[in-house]
Amino acid sequence: MTSLLPGLLTRYVLVLIGAQFAIFLLALVLDAFGWGDSLSSAANVAVLIAAGSSAGSFVAQRLKGRPSWGVSLKLSGLLALVAVVAGSLMLVGIVLLNGITEAELQLLAAQMGMTPAMAALVLAGVSLVLSYPVTLAGFRIGAGATAKQMARQAALTGI
Repeated sequence: MTSLLPGLLTRYVLVLIGAQFAIFLLALVLDAFGWGDSLSSAANVAVLIAAGSSAGSFVAQRLKGRPSWGVSLKLSGLLALVAVVAGSLMLVGIVLLNGITEAELQLLAAQMGMTPAMAALVLAGVSLVLSYPVTLAGFRIGAGATAKQMARQAALTGI
């Protein structure tokens, strides 16, 4: 199982970043026409499903069939954690590039009644809780579709 992880994580992160970049470009175009406000939640779900589906497809190809629910739950948890860490790193990059000061971050956290560290932990926790089921759904969709395709191909070729 651990031999799957390097390829799985590489594929997942590349699709996650690529899909996020594509959605970012789409949001820029839609924002130019005044439609960009309604895209954020749906875009995040689409990105997680696309990346999870790609990961599920990869695992199904390597295992030569659909992974069990236990494997799916464990790998989706790991992938959701990777997505939250990647998102957190992107958020830190945005904060650093935009020159947001520590005082502004403390003010924002104080408005929520938290310290900056507590606000970061709450944000990470909520992100993990929300991204896990979406990643799991995408993972199972990708794994199921790949397993069905492999079964059809085996039936056609007789292998």
